[in-house]
Amino acid sequence: MSEEQATVALVPPLHIQMVWEQVEGLLAPAVERSNGRWTMGHLYSNLVAGQKHLWVVFDENKSINCVAVTSVVDYPAKKMLSVEFLGGKDIEEWVFKLLEVLNRFAGDAGCGGIEATARFGFWKWLEKDGFDKAYTVFEKRFKP
Repeated sequence: MSEEQATVALVPPLHIQMVWEQVEGLLAPAVERSNGRWTMGHLYSNLVAGQKHLWVVFDENKSINCVAVTSVVDYPAKKMLSVEFLGGKDIEEWVFKLLEVLNRFAGDAGCGGIEATARFGFWKWLEKDGFDKAYTVFEKRFKP
């Protein structure tokens, strides 16, 4: 799939159930990397409740190749669109189309920008879209 063949769509909360079976496997690795902060059940509930946004990138055959989850975060001085989960295949083929749509959505929502927590490998694409490295998140997990 080329970037021109990619279509990015925001899935309305009422339609999450219709695509969930197709997107669950794409989101699972990202949810697992939350180290217990999220489960698929919690994410599904938040999406259906409209607390988070589900984005899909699909090709001309309507095959979903990417899934992203965002939310608008209201900080005291401004709003930001937060990219919280991302999963898919062949990212280099659709990442800039997704970022283009998210940039527009963030602007339309009155956000002051986009923030993302991602693994280090995403930097090669985010840097090209004008992101800065603001900070890195490190964590220590205690054993139960």
